Amino acid sequence: MSFNTLKRLKLPTIMVVSLISVVLLLGLSWLVSGCGGEGQTESLKEAVYGSPEAQISMEQPTTSELYSGSALSIAPEVNPIPNARVHEVRLDVTHSEIQVAEGVKFVAWTFGGTLPGPVLHVRQGDRVRFTMTNRSDQTVSFSPPTPHSVDFHAAMVNPADKYREVIPGATIKFEWVANYPGVFMYHCGSPAILQHMIYGMIGMTIVEPKNGYPTKVDREFALVQSELYLTKMKSGMYLVDMEAAKQKKATYVTFNGIPKQYVDKPLQAKAGERIRLYILNAGPNGTSSFHVVGTLFDNVWFDGNPQNEQRGLQTVILGSSNGAIVEFVIPEAGIYTFVDHEFADVELGAVGQIVAKSETIASK
Repeated sequence: MSFNTLKRLKLPTIMVVSLISVVLLLGLSWLVSGCGGEGQTESLKEAVYGSPEAQISMEQPTTSELYSGSALSIAPEVNPIPNARVHEVRLDVTHSEIQVAEGVKFVAWTFGGTLPGPVLHVRQGDRVRFTMTNRSDQTVSFSPPTPHSVDFHAAMVNPADKYREVIPGATIKFEWVANYPGVFMYHCGSPAILQHMIYGMIGMTIVEPKNGYPTKVDREFALVQSELYLTKMKSGMYLVDMEAAKQKKATYVTFNGIPKQYVDKPLQAKAGERIRLYILNAGPNGTSSFHVVGTLFDNVWFDGNPQNEQRGLQTVILGSSNGAIVEFVIPEAGIYTFVDHEFADVELGAVGQIVAKSETIASK
């Protein structure tokens, strides 16, 4: 029905406008559902909600390894997903001394002994069988034992059961199914959560869509942005500064735990290659305005889900715990600097580089 037809019916103008608005909204709803809504619903038909009750015991690890499982890798590397639908994953908690800059060391609380914790890479619909032992009772000589827990943002389970605190020396086991694709955070959920996170208890989970990504890339890297809050003691040792964290006054802002590390040791690529970055802003306090100098993001999937697609972006804004996948082409040989475009954070270390060597440039 045209606008003129509605006028001939002598309906009030406001009613005509309202009818047109309803028609437009219905059309938009149909368009959106036809551009991925059905696919999303289809992919969730096999979703699994909840899982068997978590088990806590005093069972001890049989090896000294702090993490294990073929689905794990250390950022910026991202290992391929193992050819399995069930993944046995161990991430033990430990207290250990971490060096984050020249002459700057502090006692960190970590998953798997690394800051950030290992990257977990699975496929939508996969089941994760998770084990975590709290080994903080093994480091009493320099750090008091502390209860810890884990919170997987990618999981849909009862947090009062799966994310329970584990006392020093104890082990928790539970499982969960990755229902949604995305780039998700995991972190310690024990109070004060802020304290545990600034001590280093953060990590990334990548859940690839059931049928894979709609694009192909030449290289992929994982980048976890996070803040460190430290204060120097008279002894020269650094301690985590909870008061500074409460005031959001970071000492460093880092990619993968160390400020400016990818300026000193840049990521490597070739001209003409398509790059995929898995990005997580672990915070715990700041936002990230992620930008790569010299190119544009031709694919951006907010929270790492291809259903949440944007194109041609210069900067991706991520709140604390938000993730994204960004894809772009290296247009020619050169040095491509990536930053948190909030430049106070660059001064604190949120900067790195991708060095692209000279190659024949392919059209991607």
